[in-house]
Amino acid sequence: MAPPRYGDVPTSSLPAGIGFLPVLSANLLPLAGVLWFGWNPGTLLAVYVLELLFLFPLSGVKALFAGRPPTSSREDGVFSLSDNDLVDKRGSVTVHDRLPPVYPRNVPFATAVVGGGAWVGVFLLAPLSEVVSVLDVLARPEAVVSVAALVVGQVGETAAEFLRRDRYAERSPYALVEIPARQAMFLACFLFVVILGGATVALAGFVFVKLLFEWSGFRAEQGGGGRLTSWLSGPDGDATRGEIDVPDGRPSVAIDADRRAVVAAAVWRAATTTGPFYVTMAAMVWIGGTAFVVEESSLAVWVGFGLFALALLAFMLVGDIVESVLASGWLTYRRFGDRLVVHDRLTNESQWAAAVGDLRDAEVVATRPTDRYLGTRTIAATVGWGDDETEHTLGPVADAEAFVDSFDLPVGSTDLLPLDRRFVGAAIASVVLTAVGVVTVVFTPLGPSTSWLLALFLFPVFAIVPKGFWKLAHS
Repeated sequence: MAPPRYGDVPTSSLPAGIGFLPVLSANLLPLAGVLWFGWNPGTLLAVYVLELLFLFPLSGVKALFAGRPPTSSREDGVFSLSDNDLVDKRGSVTVHDRLPPVYPRNVPFATAVVGGGAWVGVFLLAPLSEVVSVLDVLARPEAVVSVAALVVGQVGETAAEFLRRDRYAERSPYALVEIPARQAMFLACFLFVVILGGATVALAGFVFVKLLFEWSGFRAEQGGGGRLTSWLSGPDGDATRGEIDVPDGRPSVAIDADRRAVVAAAVWRAATTTGPFYVTMAAMVWIGGTAFVVEESSLAVWVGFGLFALALLAFMLVGDIVESVLASGWLTYRRFGDRLVVHDRLTNESQWAAAVGDLRDAEVVATRPTDRYLGTRTIAATVGWGDDETEHTLGPVADAEAFVDSFDLPVGSTDLLPLDRRFVGAAIASVVLTAVGVVTVVFTPLGPSTSWLLALFLFPVFAIVPKGFWKLAHS
């Protein structure tokens, strides 16, 4: 017998609040720690911070299934991803019959909340390390049991309410990633209050306030509640997207994007544009985490946080590449009469459409080294008029001449001008000189003792000079 799909399981007969019972039960254990085990403020907060560090990636997983499209404006939100092209992707993908559909447009939210969780962990551990060692807290069996129970409670609530009750179809990815971010703000604010007023009554009161936030977060995921619930879920609207006007019949032309070139361009972008920033972020998490967890870091702690930082760096790089490939790797450009329809084969849904005559100011993108190496071409064009005017990138495609002719693009030539070798040489020389300078300053007595830290913070800046020369080589 085929496994049941989500939506086929009759769970509506269960009380609405039954899914909150795992979280409620788990939060009673820290209260027991305060009343019977004599937990100090630092131990209580460490338990909640460790739970929060797990809540961020869990929210990232939940965001992948959010069925409501993200709103176009999130000026009041903690996370802002309006500049990401993948956010406008239409359609979903079925990974498994027992799982809800996954929406590619939600992938940026998942990667952002996981990376943000690492930063939040560092900044919360900084003041917390002044009063307690996280390793000492983890050495207490009752504390470990509490953390495990809190994590299991969150997973249980996700399974019982978010998945089985189909709440994912009613939520926006923005709302899901806002909840842990704003709970982190709550912990940061109450961190100092609890430390200053560490009486047992104050700590028990803090547990109840934390439980109130959990309940409000639970209500926020269901789209109900009061002012606190609305603040936890952040600004969210009933965003909808109109249907794409796709003519009937078969297209006269259908040209696929060259996925090999899409992947190559995504890797190049991650290595040269976002990669330097990710290296700095991961290194700061490594250094900051090691410094804040224990006062005298051992080799095991350094290695452990180093491996965590490497995993975080790999996650951010892979996430960046996956987002770029999902955005355009499965696109097919179809022509129906005088209309261009851009269809995504992965989600099997059309993304946007325009009259062929509305494509103007088209030109070949000359600064992509992957196009030069693979022989593909990427074309930038303006679509629409007035308030609907939008810049679109078409391709990369393997046969640029056929693509231009098929869609009547106003492109004079698809040939790339020769590179100015002087600026190419300057770009290579700047990379070599920067590497030599960093090695000299960091690993020789010529530089100050903190030169490695300065080089770390300036690492993204080092990429500006060679990238500038590379652009000039195409002028």
